[in-house]
Amino acid sequence: MIDAAGNTVYQETITEHKRKRLTAALQRFGNDVTVGLESTYNWYWVVDHLQAHKTPCQLGHARDIHAQRPGKHKSDPKDAAGMSGMVRMGTFPRVYACPAPWRSTRDVLRKRLRLVEAHTQHVLHSGCVADQYLLAEDSLAAAGYPRQVIEDVDKLIDIDTRLQAGLEELIEELDAWVIQRAAIHDQALYDLFLSTRGIGPALTLSLFYEIVDIRRFRSPNQFSSYCRVVNAQCESGGKRLGPGDRYRGNPYLCRAMNMLATQSVKHQPQIAAWYRRLVHRKGKRTAHRVLTHKWAVAVYYMWKRREAFDIGKFLGTGYASERTASTDQPRQAVRSHE
Repeated sequence: MIDAAGNTVYQETITEHKRKRLTAALQRFGNDVTVGLESTYNWYWVVDHLQAHKTPCQLGHARDIHAQRPGKHKSDPKDAAGMSGMVRMGTFPRVYACPAPWRSTRDVLRKRLRLVEAHTQHVLHSGCVADQYLLAEDSLAAAGYPRQVIEDVDKLIDIDTRLQAGLEELIEELDAWVIQRAAIHDQALYDLFLSTRGIGPALTLSLFYEIVDIRRFRSPNQFSSYCRVVNAQCESGGKRLGPGDRYRGNPYLCRAMNMLATQSVKHQPQIAAWYRRLVHRKGKRTAHRVLTHKWAVAVYYMWKRREAFDIGKFLGTGYASERTASTDQPRQAVRSHE
């Protein structure tokens, strides 16, 4: 802890009874203190504890913090001193701290995504085993395999089948759980997105809990950057210098936007016709990127203005003209600890 002049006035490494000792340390200085915190895996309890005690705190982007202090030697005291200096000078790279009620539900939703991925792996493995032994044409016995091989392959398929059934049950349970939470947090907004063709409950929940509050983005450009649907380019002297901050932003929201683009082509004929024309002119990869960007802008205005999806604005210049009008301010990178 440092004072306004940058002098160290208190230093301690807390390893046990963390809440109690953190409270005792901060009580020495009253409310005239601001805490800077690095967004590592264990920041939840610290931010919640500080907010409960009305202590000002700033959550910082871990990568940008270390980019400002690329020192050769690293230790907890050195890192703490450097972060304190950033907070004092106003250069601390702040990120959005998701409120605890939304954050806990978001983590349940992310766990559901992991279960879906595991379910897909077992489905693919069952198909792989069937291809390895050509089960689509003949049974193992008819193909002349010995009894041991037949029993082992049957065991493999049985394990995959049982795991799939168990995961499906858990996924359905989590779906019902998160939908109940959405009704508590903002039922009207949930229904607004669910009314759009191509956006089902799972996709709506992903958008709902990964965005949380659209007001934290000053423009659709910032929101698109956070969704990872725009390219990150670094150029100097007419030459590209690498991918830039391609992976800055929210990977879960990026996945949701890509899924939204794919589902809209399947379920909305007007978007499908527009998409086919764009694929013919630009190629499939570029067309998909353009479509995901258009959806990011549309989602931004749907949420911000609480208005239903408008296919005319989406395919015309409605959302695009609004986006141009709202970007008079200079662009600013969007940081995320996600």
